[in-house]
Amino acid sequence: MRSLWITPETVYLGAPPGTTPSAVSLAPDGLTAIGPRDDSWPWQHVTTVTVEDVPARTTTGRPFARVLEVVLGPQSPIEMTVRVETADGSRFGIPVHSAAAFAYSVREVELSQRLLEHFVQGKASPAMLTDWLMNSPRSRTPRLAERESLLQHWTENP
Repeated sequence: MRSLWITPETVYLGAPPGTTPSAVSLAPDGLTAIGPRDDSWPWQHVTTVTVEDVPARTTTGRPFARVLEVVLGPQSPIEMTVRVETADGSRFGIPVHSAAAFAYSVREVELSQRLLEHFVQGKASPAMLTDWLMNSPRSRTPRLAERESLLQHWTENP
């Protein structure tokens, strides 16, 4: 997955730490901000998690990120914002970098957001993603159709 960076230990929203000044990690017990704002929240205290400013292909097929590349330069990572709202009414915006070379499909973004909702609602756990990684022999990152299919499966069978 590129919208969700899966490692054997954890799942990241966007790019993993080391490639960005901050990151967001998803684990079975909660969500953790890594970087300038180190903090964590157990899932039962999180009411909403959304990712904003996600580079997505437009309906015309022209990647939004391609437009940004002209403005920012080809080596500039695209910054997204992970918005976290907690049960006590606190709201946080955590900048993360997109892991996509250009842009995600609109469907991949929608399915990823739906999966995040399942994590918040306790219907699913990020552990199913790390389990998939550990139990699926892979030599490459899944292509778009396979990523969308996996996300669809995970949102329908939490």
